[in-house]
Amino acid sequence: MKPFTKRTTYLPLVLILLFINSCSSSNGKDQKISNLNPFRFQFKLKSIPKELKGERISYTLTFYSCSDIQASDCYSPVSKKTYNVTKPLQALSDQINFQESIPNQWTHLSIRLEGIEKVYGKYSPGHNPFWVQNSDSYLKNSNITHEFTFVSQENLIPDRKQEELASKFAPILVFHKDKKYLPTNIEKYADFFQSKEYTLPNKDIRRKSLGETTWNYVEFPDLRESGKQTHLYYHVRYAKSTVSGTQDIALPGFRDNGNYWYDFGNGDMVISYWIWYDWNEGPTKFGNIHQGDLESYALLVSKEGKPKRILLTGHDHILLDTDFRNINSIKNHPILYVAKGNMGSDGGNPTSAYGGYTVKLHAGNALFNYISDPWDVFPSFDPENSILIIPKDVSDKDLTSVKIGPGIIDTSKQTSEDSEFENQYVSTRYVDARKMIKQRIERLVAWEEPGWVGLPADKDPDGHHKVDTRLSSFFRFQGRLGKHPRSDLRIRELHQYGESPENAPFKTNIEQHYTFESPKSERSHTDREGNYGPKFIGNDSTPQK
Repeated sequence: MKPFTKRTTYLPLVLILLFINSCSSSNGKDQKISNLNPFRFQFKLKSIPKELKGERISYTLTFYSCSDIQASDCYSPVSKKTYNVTKPLQALSDQINFQESIPNQWTHLSIRLEGIEKVYGKYSPGHNPFWVQNSDSYLKNSNITHEFTFVSQENLIPDRKQEELASKFAPILVFHKDKKYLPTNIEKYADFFQSKEYTLPNKDIRRKSLGETTWNYVEFPDLRESGKQTHLYYHVRYAKSTVSGTQDIALPGFRDNGNYWYDFGNGDMVISYWIWYDWNEGPTKFGNIHQGDLESYALLVSKEGKPKRILLTGHDHILLDTDFRNINSIKNHPILYVAKGNMGSDGGNPTSAYGGYTVKLHAGNALFNYISDPWDVFPSFDPENSILIIPKDVSDKDLTSVKIGPGIIDTSKQTSEDSEFENQYVSTRYVDARKMIKQRIERLVAWEEPGWVGLPADKDPDGHHKVDTRLSSFFRFQGRLGKHPRSDLRIRELHQYGESPENAPFKTNIEQHYTFESPKSERSHTDREGNYGPKFIGNDSTPQK
């Protein structure tokens, strides 16, 4: 669209402006359009996958006026335009240039590349949509350029290395001896896999950001008495990895779990683990009851495989992000504790790096706090009252004298801030845990990249993406796992049915978003009473060799 000249008469100018405004506004917002300084747009495509040869692509520009992201009309575009590329893609690169008038008032612009569905989940073009935030610089230089460069979403860390790392840091899990629902596996549900739809809650941000009104779930039969083998699911990636929609300037709710990419960075890696429970009952008898539960933790390790940090999630929070030396471990296997609830409930299965303490949780409001009084009650490392699920490579001999506590501390580095840990330094104990063994982790399962399941590799050094047929449906599925896909408060029953978990590995709920982060700084969550933070500060002597 060419800029208007000064010779344009008043009446035609008004008519043209009205026409442009009516075509540009997709949701009825009345915004003025600039007519003196049209913006120049230049978009490039590089490393176009061969699967897109012959496809016709387009670019959609969506402008928002959203100074307050909490505002109810924040996600209503002030202008939306689509530019179709006339010729189908034929080469490894492509480019488009055009001019266009834009709204006078806008804060965010999303640039979405469309027509690339054939490679979705296989090749990433980077952030899509790519976000631009308005600034004074555009008054001086009205150019917006962006380059979409496609990269394979295959994991370039060899399978053998991934498995070695995942096995090396598999957890020693501690439970109360009367815990009803121990971790099992999802493969036993393979014959019952059938995707269904449910209506998204009105407050779900995807209604505003993506226009989604429904989402997917899988309802499983109650098979809690069978298939009790414990499997551990893992995914190893480079720490410098990115998910589309996580730009700092992006409006919330545009995270795209199917579009992500890996960068080698400094070689650090993140090992993410998921632990499957058939049932979540707690943290009180009143609620959060739902079928299916995927709890997770992640480790940051150096390119040499040395542990640096651990990150634990639960209850839609980062519960703990700390130095690996601040927790107990045996031969690199972290000792992790799984909570029960109170009032006799089996608990919501949150995982902590410390035992023998409680955290009182917020139930949503003061009334529910009073009625249900939810707690996480973490077991102690105690042969009389606790049981263990351990990795296969941990022997009975390894558990003869398990160090619980920080061990020897370097008092020269202790500060006044460490005073709260003073008693912990002298309370280190050694426990014979051989009689605590309940069962072992029977199998470690690598979570394959969903878009590449069952396909020959392009860049992957292993040359294939073979997957157990019992797992392929789970790996490809985006949605919730369990018969309770959304929260449901039933006052007559005095029960709160919570949401079944989003599928791994790139889950859309807040809790699992954290597992895609790199453990990076001292963080812990504090609730109504208590916190999940470090119970001691360790050093190089703390990990048990």
